[in-house]
Amino acid sequence: MKRSTGVKAKVERAAIELFAARGVDGVSIGDIAGAAGVSQGALYRHYPSKEDLAWSLFSAAYLRMGGDLDAIRQRYPDLTTRLAAMVAHVCALYDEDPALFRFMLLAQHGLLPRVPPDRRTPVHAVADAVRDAALAGEIAAVTPAAAAAAVMGIVLQTALFHVYGRLTGPLAARAPALARAAEAAVQALGNGER
Repeated sequence: MKRSTGVKAKVERAAIELFAARGVDGVSIGDIAGAAGVSQGALYRHYPSKEDLAWSLFSAAYLRMGGDLDAIRQRYPDLTTRLAAMVAHVCALYDEDPALFRFMLLAQHGLLPRVPPDRRTPVHAVADAVRDAALAGEIAAVTPAAAAAAVMGIVLQTALFHVYGRLTGPLAARAPALARAAEAAVQALGNGER
């Protein structure tokens, strides 16, 4: 069992690195097996296809992030502290594993539609944090989905600029400014919907 777990972890890490560098379509099962130092048969014992491997990696990371952001939403009392903690968390995730984050950014258009609508995602957590703030009277009424799009856009576009070398240094250092920008965007959307 221990050997099997080691193989699976090696396959997953190799896949993340390759998918981040070349995209899912630019990688073969042979590439992943070779980078992991395992046979293709060993890889197939864990994943029936490259697409299943990509989906498994993406969905696990994406839904885990949703759970993390939901926990942050429940832990902090107001929108300012919630957004600051949420943005800091996402930036820290980027800094801790840039290859995983890059893979998620680059693969999202093909894989996000597969996320079941009843699963809690990062978008749900951010939208609910905004909805909670509006209900508490902290901010003007705002469409939670539009506010979540603005918040996520500020953080994810910054990460994408980092991926492509337009920004350098740890994203966590930018988290306070990004959180302020996210809150300002939410406030502006609320003002526009009065």
